[in-house]
Amino acid sequence: MNKLLIIFLSAFVFLPLSGILNAQAPAWVKYEKRVAMFPTNSYIMGFSSEINYYDSDVNELIDRCKENAKNELTESVKVSIKSITVSGINNVNTGIDQETYEYVKQSSVSFSNLDLSGLTIQHYYNKKKKIAYAITYAKRVEVIKFYKLKINNGIKDLEAKKLFAEDMLKADMQQKALQSYFKCLTIFREVEEAQSILVALGKSDEASLRKDRTIELKAAVDKGINQLNNTAKNSISDVAYFIANGLKMQTAKLEGKVKLSSFTYQDTRMGSPLSKRLNMALEQKLVSETNLNIHNQNYATQYKSQSLIDYIITGTYWDDNDYIKMIVVLRDFKTGKALASIETKLAKLFCEKNKINYLPENFIVANTKRKNFAENEVVGGDLNLEVWTNKGTDNLLFSENDTLLLFLRVNKACYIRFIYHLADGSKVLLLDDYFIDVSKVNKVYQLPEEFICAEPFGAEVLQVNAQTEKFERLNTKEQYGYNFITDDLDEVIRKTRGFKKLKEGVMKAENSIVITTMSGFDGFGDW
Repeated sequence: MNKLLIIFLSAFVFLPLSGILNAQAPAWVKYEKRVAMFPTNSYIMGFSSEINYYDSDVNELIDRCKENAKNELTESVKVSIKSITVSGINNVNTGIDQETYEYVKQSSVSFSNLDLSGLTIQHYYNKKKKIAYAITYAKRVEVIKFYKLKINNGIKDLEAKKLFAEDMLKADMQQKALQSYFKCLTIFREVEEAQSILVALGKSDEASLRKDRTIELKAAVDKGINQLNNTAKNSISDVAYFIANGLKMQTAKLEGKVKLSSFTYQDTRMGSPLSKRLNMALEQKLVSETNLNIHNQNYATQYKSQSLIDYIITGTYWDDNDYIKMIVVLRDFKTGKALASIETKLAKLFCEKNKINYLPENFIVANTKRKNFAENEVVGGDLNLEVWTNKGTDNLLFSENDTLLLFLRVNKACYIRFIYHLADGSKVLLLDDYFIDVSKVNKVYQLPEEFICAEPFGAEVLQVNAQTEKFERLNTKEQYGYNFITDDLDEVIRKTRGFKKLKEGVMKAENSIVITTMSGFDGFGDW
């Protein structure tokens, strides 16, 4: 599953392939044994298995199973974070106070790099049945210990860089002071990631998160930056220049190809006309102020084949009283490591004066729907489902008359249900009980339909579910050549996810992609 956030796991313990192929099957291959060996209160765990239908290279098959097992583990952590930050109801059940909830809601957006310590991966191949298995796991106490240490080290680093910046100011070396303050922003992103993961693992106490000290240091760094260069800018062009120059100041050598993701509003993954203009302006400034080249990928033909990309830039923007606050992160594309970060503000008055919307047209309805999707979200497990568009999966903006293509891939024979939730609230059933047999497993399937972006505009959702038995039937009505679902959203989710425990051997997976559609621009006014 490809998501807005890039996740990279390291510090794995690998078992050698020799001897594993012919050894007796380990107990964790069986579901009941696996659950007993790795209870969720003590471990985080991911598992995957795959039948060798095509007599593929065994090493390649095992590597794919390992990757799928890692994806399941990381996905469970991401879903926990999203459940807390999106629904806003789990904080009551988990003991998270409202202040911590609001803090994690913002900090979790930068969550990207899950660097687990002590993660173990094991694998097994049954030659007779031609089935590969992989499991990855770690003790919760060890993971929690690792991230507590990461937060403490990050705070020590912040204190040192803040002190250095203050010394540079006293020595009237303002450029060096500003550079040191800027580098603090990157460390804040790393600390925030660690704090989000701890909350997902059930640790939200102040001693673990050190939230208060982090906020105190952040206020001091923001004050220092504003003394040297006021972060509140007067136009989108000024914002873009400040971002490009700030990223360049933090990196000794910034050159190569960069993927520039669209800016999204808070933690919603939704864009807006402001997002479009921000990205257009930033693209121009990155080209003129740095040695970066913008890499525009056609995912229709090269999904996950992006070796030419060196960096990725992601951005979110947040309500901040009379301002809109932007948080931008530059990462190494392959590892997901944060290399630089910058923050700036734009007056809301500028947007009002130039009639630039910073919310999608249907924000209230779309945000309510987003919360419905976040509750009881299905984590794929042994059934892996990937979904993407011709523009990828993350921070998607489609303008009027743009073409949308849809693709998917699964690792096991299963049934697919594909629902498109339009901006006006209507729901189109694109595929239902479409069976992907063994001949299509691990192969890209493209929906035959091509979609042209048109009214109504706003935030839309592609919801895809897979399971190894047929879905409960939805009520539909044919209109304009499409099957429009007449069931309400709660009923659609119930019939698609189901509330009852699955029968033994039945697997489920779910994926959703947020797309923001908007009209074309007649003119850009004052940037």
